[in-house]
Amino acid sequence: MAQQKFDLPEADPFSTLDEEIARLNAFFTSLSPAQWGASTRCEGWTVRDMVAHFDSDEAYNEACLDNTLEALAAGFSSIAEFNQRQVQNRAHLSTEKVLKQWRTRQAMVRKKWEALGLNTKIKTIVGPYPLRAQIWHITSEYATHADDMGVKVPPKAQQPRLMWSFQLSAFAVQEKKDPPGLERRGNRMIITLKQHNLSLSMEDFVAAVSARLTLPQNQEDRQIIKALRALA
Repeated sequence: MAQQKFDLPEADPFSTLDEEIARLNAFFTSLSPAQWGASTRCEGWTVRDMVAHFDSDEAYNEACLDNTLEALAAGFSSIAEFNQRQVQNRAHLSTEKVLKQWRTRQAMVRKKWEALGLNTKIKTIVGPYPLRAQIWHITSEYATHADDMGVKVPPKAQQPRLMWSFQLSAFAVQEKKDPPGLERRGNRMIITLKQHNLSLSMEDFVAAVSARLTLPQNQEDRQIIKALRALA
């Protein structure tokens, strides 16, 4: 099967990011004190921990812009270790403090990004990287974690959200070294790995790329699902 090429979504990444942030802010504003301690789909993380994680995401984005990335990433052997440590480092902060810190940092990074322009390349942990793609990646992370927390998405926004998530997921898979083959057929994605094919719905493909799809029993299918993981 010929490899079909997938590009970034055509939608405006800033507008899409703003939509996800607005939903998150409305959700956080609606929470009672007890609801901040509710569990999420991220094992061991509460809703309050998720905000701490968001703040660390924006601290990373800030470091990419301020040339302090090496100092921020020093001493960590993996992204998972970095994420967990960053949440722990914010455990002493009140919920109000960590929420305000994330909101302030996110708005500041967003403003700096817009000033740079979408065609800019920025410094990242993997080297110079297109800002447009970076914005889509963080937007996807916010969307995935919003789902992890049970944030409601209005019916009219669900299909456009699925479409850009699907497009970005395909793009992210093809950024990987030796990615599996991808071919869209209607509303399904056909994935090929070592002569084995797997057909997934758009929703399941997005879930697989963000490591949210339950692994099947079939070993060949499991290998394909694992090979798709490319986003938060």
